[in-house]
Amino acid sequence: MIFPALKRSDADRDEEKRFRARYAVRSIPFVRVSLPLAATLYLFFLGWDYYIDPTALVYTLSVRLPFSFFAIVVVSLTFLESFERWSQTVLCVTVILGAAGIAIVLKILPDGYTFGTPGLLLVIMYACGATRLLTPAATIACVAIVAIANVMLFVNNASAFQFLNTNFFVISASLIGLAYTALLESTERLAFRLEEGVLKDKAASESLLRNFLPDRIMKRLREGEGSIAEGVGEATVLFADICGFTTLTHRLAPGHVVEMLSAIFTKFDDITDSTGVEKVKTIGDCYMVVTGVRTPVPKSAEAMAEFAIEALACVRAYAEENDLPLQVRIGMATGSVVSGVIGTRVPIFDLWGEPVNNAARLQQEAQPGTIQVSESTFWRLRQKYEFEDLGVLTFKHGEKINAYALTGRKVAASPGLRVISGVPGSATETRGKVVIAHE
Repeated sequence: MIFPALKRSDADRDEEKRFRARYAVRSIPFVRVSLPLAATLYLFFLGWDYYIDPTALVYTLSVRLPFSFFAIVVVSLTFLESFERWSQTVLCVTVILGAAGIAIVLKILPDGYTFGTPGLLLVIMYACGATRLLTPAATIACVAIVAIANVMLFVNNASAFQFLNTNFFVISASLIGLAYTALLESTERLAFRLEEGVLKDKAASESLLRNFLPDRIMKRLREGEGSIAEGVGEATVLFADICGFTTLTHRLAPGHVVEMLSAIFTKFDDITDSTGVEKVKTIGDCYMVVTGVRTPVPKSAEAMAEFAIEALACVRAYAEENDLPLQVRIGMATGSVVSGVIGTRVPIFDLWGEPVNNAARLQQEAQPGTIQVSESTFWRLRQKYEFEDLGVLTFKHGEKINAYALTGRKVAASPGLRVISGVPGSATETRGKVVIAHE
C-alpha cells in the first residue's frame, strides 16, 4: 500500500481501510475499461512508429507489445478479491511502466522527443483520471514520469529546447492532473463519509427496531405488507409487575423514579439475554416477555421459569441494596397465541390469545414475591421443579384455576438423594414462595 497512514488512531486506520476498499470496488469498472483501451491505443500507435521510421518498427513493437500485455494482465487481476488491497500499488506500477515504454519508444525513434511529448501527456491523463489513482499514488506516478522523461532526454543527448519543452508540458500536465485527482479523491471521501453516516444511522435504527420487532416481521414490513399476523402453536408468556413502585412515585423525584425503573428493567434485559427469553414490551412498571414466538426455543417453559427465578432474585437484591420496599409478582402461561404488528406510524409487536390473558390475570392475583403459572406450564415444568398444591384460585371474572407452588429446582446430587435448590421467595429459603396455577 502506498503511503501507509502514520500516527493514526485505530479508528482512523479502520476508516481509511474501509474507504480504500470501497474506492477500489468503485474504481474497478473504470480500470476494466481504461486499461484495455490504453493497451489498444498503445499498439495502434505502431502505425505512427512505421510512418516515422519503418526500420524501427520491430524495435518499437518489442517495447509496446509487452506493456500492452501487462495492462491486460492487470485487468484480469481485478477479478481477484485481493486486488482491492493492492489496487493502488498495482495501478501505479502499471502507469509508470507505461510511461517507461513510451520513453523508450521515443528514444528509438529519430528525434522522438521533438514531437513525442504528447505520448507522455496521455499517460499522465490515465494516471490522474482513468485509472482512478488516489493522490499519493498519482503523485508518485507523475514524479516517476517526469524523472523517466528527463533520464531518457539525458541518455538521448537532447537539446536544451527538448529539455525545456518536454518538462514544461509534462510538469504542467502533472500539476493539472494532480489537482483533478485531489478534487476527485475529496469528493469520494465526502461521499464515503455520508454513506458511512447513513449506514450507521440505518444500523442504529434497525438495532432499535429489532428490540420491538422480530427479524422476520421487519423483513415483511420492508416488503410492504400492511397486516402481519402469525399463529404460534406453543409459547410461554410472562408478566412481571414491580410491587411498591406506584407508592414510590409519590415520594421520589420523577428523575429518580425513572432511573430506578430503568435500572431494574435493564437487569431484566440482561436476564433475557442469558436465558433466551424475548422481551415484548413494558407497560408502566410491568415487564412482558415471551418464549417460542420470535425464535423457537427448545424447552421454552423452562427458559421462562429460569427468567422468573432470576427476576425475583434481581428485584430482591436491588431492593436490599437500595433499601427500597420493592418486590415483584409474576404470572406465566403456556399455549397457542397469535403474534403480529399493529399500527403503521409506530408499529408495535404484540401477542393475543388465552395464554396472554391468563398470564396477565395470574400476575394480578399473585402475592408480592411469587410466581403464578398456568396448568399447561406446570405440566412442562414438573419434571425439574418441585410443586405444592395450593387449591383453587378464582379470578375477578369468575374463572377458577387450580394453583400450585413452585418450591425449588430439582438437583440430582447423588443416587437416592434429592436436593431441592431454593429459589428467591421459595419455601426452601426463609422468605415467601413461588406459586404455580392450574388453568
